[in-house]
Amino acid sequence: MTDNVKINVNGVEIQSEPNKLLIEACEDSGIHIPRFCWHKRLDPVGMCRMCLVEIETPRGKMLVPSCTTNVAEDMVVDTESETVKKAQEGVLEFLLINHPLDCPICDKAGECPLQDQTMAYGPGESRFIEEKRHFEKPINISEIILLDRERCILCARCTRFSDEISGDPLIEFIQRGNKTQVNTFPNEPFKSYFSGNTVQICPVGALTSTSYRFKARPWDLKSTTSTCTGCSVGCTIELNSSQNKMLRILGVDNEEVNQGWLCDKGRYNFEYLNSKNRILNPLIRQNDSFSETGFQEIYSYIKNNVIEQSKKVKFLMGTNISNEDMLAYKHLSETLSDEVEVYLNDDNLFEGFFSEDISLGTISDLNTSDTIIVWAEDIKENLPVLYLRLRQAVKNGVKLVVFGPNNKTLEDVATKIYGKGIISGNLEIVESLDQIDGLTEYIKDQKTFLVIGKSSPVQSSNSLEKLVNFVNENSKMKLMNAFSSGNIYGAFQTFNNLKGTKEFVNHVNSKNTDTLFVIGADPVGDSIYSTKIKEIISDVQNVISIDMFLHETSELANCVIPTSATLGENVGTFTNIEFRTSRIDKLVPSPGKTLGDWEFVSNLLSFCEVNYQYHSVEALNDAAYASLEQNQKPIFDNLNKPSNFDGILNYVKPNISCTDESDIKSSFLLGKKLYGDKVTQRNSESISMLGSRRYIELNQNTANSFNLDSGKCNMIQGDFELTVDYFINDDLDDGVVFVPTNRRDLNKFDFSKDIEFNPSQAKESLNVT
Repeated sequence: MTDNVKINVNGVEIQSEPNKLLIEACEDSGIHIPRFCWHKRLDPVGMCRMCLVEIETPRGKMLVPSCTTNVAEDMVVDTESETVKKAQEGVLEFLLINHPLDCPICDKAGECPLQDQTMAYGPGESRFIEEKRHFEKPINISEIILLDRERCILCARCTRFSDEISGDPLIEFIQRGNKTQVNTFPNEPFKSYFSGNTVQICPVGALTSTSYRFKARPWDLKSTTSTCTGCSVGCTIELNSSQNKMLRILGVDNEEVNQGWLCDKGRYNFEYLNSKNRILNPLIRQNDSFSETGFQEIYSYIKNNVIEQSKKVKFLMGTNISNEDMLAYKHLSETLSDEVEVYLNDDNLFEGFFSEDISLGTISDLNTSDTIIVWAEDIKENLPVLYLRLRQAVKNGVKLVVFGPNNKTLEDVATKIYGKGIISGNLEIVESLDQIDGLTEYIKDQKTFLVIGKSSPVQSSNSLEKLVNFVNENSKMKLMNAFSSGNIYGAFQTFNNLKGTKEFVNHVNSKNTDTLFVIGADPVGDSIYSTKIKEIISDVQNVISIDMFLHETSELANCVIPTSATLGENVGTFTNIEFRTSRIDKLVPSPGKTLGDWEFVSNLLSFCEVNYQYHSVEALNDAAYASLEQNQKPIFDNLNKPSNFDGILNYVKPNISCTDESDIKSSFLLGKKLYGDKVTQRNSESISMLGSRRYIELNQNTANSFNLDSGKCNMIQGDFELTVDYFINDDLDDGVVFVPTNRRDLNKFDFSKDIEFNPSQAKESLNVT
């Protein structure tokens, strides 16, 4: 281990790791140096010169930018000298030459580094009286990002993030000299999945979000730290509200997980909380329509028709609820049925790789690996912040090997991609692994990190198992199972025997099921088995939906219980892809008569006079982790400690019962995009249209075989017909069609049967939102 170096800052000796930037060394010791362009997650560029400090050199004292200067033994630094202060005043005076003094109407006011540093380090007045430059304001550089160019101080944080972190260099400096400005390329909007991060790291109000612009000021906001439940990465977030209304989500710098970054879906998919379409009162079906009722009537219905009548009860669950709510439903299922049967609303569920001879990895292990191998559904679309961490690892020198056609978004950083000729159209490895060119050299005796999961429901786990065994035998392997659905790892920890939608379709019918609880799930709206699931649910005698909205599944229920969302309206815990458990916190009250899921279970069992002891979320939290040692329990008291800010790892071996057979034709490669047709997104105005476009992908030979030449086609199966756009993707095998099944109605096809593709003359695809 290298010894720390000693430096003298403002007459005080401090220690730092060698080769660390001076600005970081001072920050670690509590000495603040003002800055605009520097950000600890971006490469230093020394553009703004606000961080100038004096250091002693053999030629005397010299001003240097502390964000590009490494510490050295016995370095003498002065951050408060008159020369430094004069330099800081000069920098701020120049920055304010053209910067508008519109703080009262600027969204950044109150949390603006330029505002703060002008007060702390600025000259107090300006010698410039010339007219400031003016631009059209704002301009929409994407559907969710607005740009006020006259506020920009050219720090390059946004351009560097887009280039270095997200790999989407869609925003850049244009023009020269005093005409230099940030903008997008002509006819190329800032369509990045991570564009909201540029708004958060912008040190002025140049970039703003359509969802927050002119909505509030920092002093109006209430805040709490929570966890995003949008996918299994479990990013740490800060929730902001005003007047009991959720207004904004910010990324929080959790070193182990998201490092402050968020995808735009996680950042902006909250407006559904305030939607006028939310169910605020219990609904009960009467004469083929719903009418509002009270909870007493709902509890009576369930008592009379379920608890006192049926023992054939099954649960179909979504994965966006907390661990505590899942445990409450486990207790309910044990009360209602002799055999607990829980199905997750996940088409890609499989048994995974959790055997004792496999070492599970964490996200931070990516950076300490020699080689990363990815074979899973599209990481950028399904686990977007993990995609950023993969790019970061490659930037730090790790080799990246990608299998299959699903992760082409990693092509620009991948060392090797094994696609056609190695992987067949039905996602099987067609060559012996030890004969694949270069694979053994990439992993032999190396620290290898394997990200593994089903690329598509059509894929069997046989080829995945072959790859896992080969890598494990030839390298020092750590593995991450790439299950992507929300709090799916919390379900793994809670339930003893889990099945997916495929098993639901194969096993559930009106003969073995009298009552079905559908909890926070819309399988009719988003599963590839939509039609079959709809038929099953329609035949079940009692269907009870617990949800926030009426959608294609809840509309089939006998009664609907309005629930409060996990995000911001509930307290609990969330377990991410590493089995890292973190806290979900409440910020806004639940609207109407909505209940937390655990409250519904508690009230129902009390009404039915069932002996039940978990009448608070704290009791459920304690019960969920009762078997662990006290300091390892992710209970609220432990998670509130600063030492556990990143969460607590608590691995539990899952019990998943899935069949590997699939009747889906290998000519269909099925996947999901980040933006789709989920009911919460449809009710989040800022991003509601981003997943509205229906399209498919196929290679040129396949398009020619269907006589397609207009960019649009008709998909026909029986009486069902849909007009979609198509794009050419020559990485796909001949005869293979990629279908994003979370776009409206594309999941309604039966992919075990043929679909006809015909040319279409339609000018525009019909997209219903």
